[in-house]
Amino acid sequence: MENKNIYDEIFDKSCSVCGRKIKKDVYDQGDCPFCKWKNNHFADINPNTVFYPNLISLNKAKQLYKAGKPFEPNLDEFIEALFFYSETQFEYKGTYFAVELVGKNKDELNIQLYNSKTKESQIFKTKDDFKNNAKVDGKLLKDIWDDTTDRYWLQ
Repeated sequence: MENKNIYDEIFDKSCSVCGRKIKKDVYDQGDCPFCKWKNNHFADINPNTVFYPNLISLNKAKQLYKAGKPFEPNLDEFIEALFFYSETQFEYKGTYFAVELVGKNKDELNIQLYNSKTKESQIFKTKDDFKNNAKVDGKLLKDIWDDTTDRYWLQ
């Protein structure tokens, strides 16, 4: 007789965004092949918070899905994701930028913006400092955010 572990079982459950039946594990995790949401139990119980592996909150995903728009984070959500996971990335005009939390301890964290092409870094002391002063190609990141792509966790 095979010894089955409940943690290995997969269940037919509804996607938290589009509601279609998908395969989820015991933790309610499972990628939706229909809307592309990465279902996560923590997002289900905290629908206004960004949780890995998604860069937007569940409630925003529902709004975007209803509007037929892709699950793309705005700059504030991207920064929220950074503080959840410590490393994110985006692409702008063929150049990748890494955004990381750096510092000696959690009380001294800074935000580093690293240009993969020039190998140059910018350091910011706070979220607001980063949001208001980070520059890419001489332009404020907040002004060109909609032109960035491949926003994701650092690969």
